[in-house]
Amino acid sequence: MYTIGIDIGGTSLRIGLIDAEGVLSRFEKVPQADILRGNAPERLAEFIGQYIHKNDVKNKVAAVCAAFPAAVDRNRAVVLNAPNIEGFNGVDVKAVLSEKLQYPVFIEKDTNTLLLYDLYRHKIDMGGVIIGVYAGTGLGNAIMIDGNLFTGSNGVAGELGHIPAWDCGEVCSCGNPGCVETFVGGKYLANLQSEHFSDVQIGELFEKRASHPLLGKYIRRLASVIATEINILDPGTVILGGGVISMPGFPSDTLIGYIRRYTRKPLPESKLKFIFSKNDGENGVIGAGIIAWRQIGRNCL
Repeated sequence: MYTIGIDIGGTSLRIGLIDAEGVLSRFEKVPQADILRGNAPERLAEFIGQYIHKNDVKNKVAAVCAAFPAAVDRNRAVVLNAPNIEGFNGVDVKAVLSEKLQYPVFIEKDTNTLLLYDLYRHKIDMGGVIIGVYAGTGLGNAIMIDGNLFTGSNGVAGELGHIPAWDCGEVCSCGNPGCVETFVGGKYLANLQSEHFSDVQIGELFEKRASHPLLGKYIRRLASVIATEINILDPGTVILGGGVISMPGFPSDTLIGYIRRYTRKPLPESKLKFIFSKNDGENGVIGAGIIAWRQIGRNCL
């Protein structure tokens, strides 16, 4: 038996089968815009159905989990706000997919699936408090407390990138002014590259310009945001990942040094454990599959 994991990104849609041991097979990556045209939830259901038929696994699917780069309601059914994909805001996606596919269906925020993948890959004990910070287009965040993903009263906990910053009036993609991800997310980094480092490709920015004061300021800001959550939640393990942190030449040691500088001492600073997540492009799919197994009572971890 398998679960199906779907990772819906702003650019690509990834899908695969995950067995009860957390092993991925039949992985596919397709342009998101090719699938989610018109009535996006219906089109997503059609795509998953075609995937099942093509791989001849109709009677081998235990459950489906779709991960969205979005705020999801407490019941893990309605996509509340997905700024980078169209057609899902306010839609009960769980109901649509359940009706069309006739399998148990689960919906989750993408950063929670990334955290589950990292816990699985690195064989991390899920006890205590664990946080994941994923710096990509924005600043993703996931929190686990005593083995359970922390989602808050309304389902929208862990929005670290949307802490408001003093004296910053730039409007965030969420609609609010002054969110910290407007100056520690990948969009801000791309703007820096365009304005100040046009002679260097964005993927080579840290490899070739890591010592530049503007990039040093970027790392310090990112560290201060991460330290803020550490000082509030007192985690034992901090997982750091995402497209920005995975860039060649990214100054990982410098980032950790600043995080430690800004973290309360002697505790939690002296007992912090940092793990860097390697982004293979399959992480969210496997994590979604693991969440589906957990939801039906089978834990891959």
